[in-house]
Amino acid sequence: MRRLVAIAMLLPLVASCSVQPKVTASGGRTVVVRAAIPDMGVEQALPLAEAECQKQGKSARVQKITSPNSDKYIFECV
Repeated sequence: MRRLVAIAMLLPLVASCSVQPKVTASGGRTVVVRAAIPDMGVEQALPLAEAECQKQGKSARVQKITSPNSDKYIFECV
C-alpha cells in the first residue's frame, strides 16, 4: 500500500516533465523533427529544421504537418 501511495505521488512529477523537440531524421532535402511534449506547434520545430538545412546552405520550409495523432513535422530544405 505504501508503494502505491508513493507511486501516486510521483506520477504528477513524471507527467510534468517536458521533452524537447529534436531532429529524428535528416537526409537529402528532408528533415523530420519530433515535436516537444507538450506539442507547442510547428514554431518549436522550425528552428531545429532551419539549423539542419543551414548545414547545406539552405532554408527550411514546412513540407507536411502530419496528423494530430502524430508527433512529427516534416520540412524540406530549399
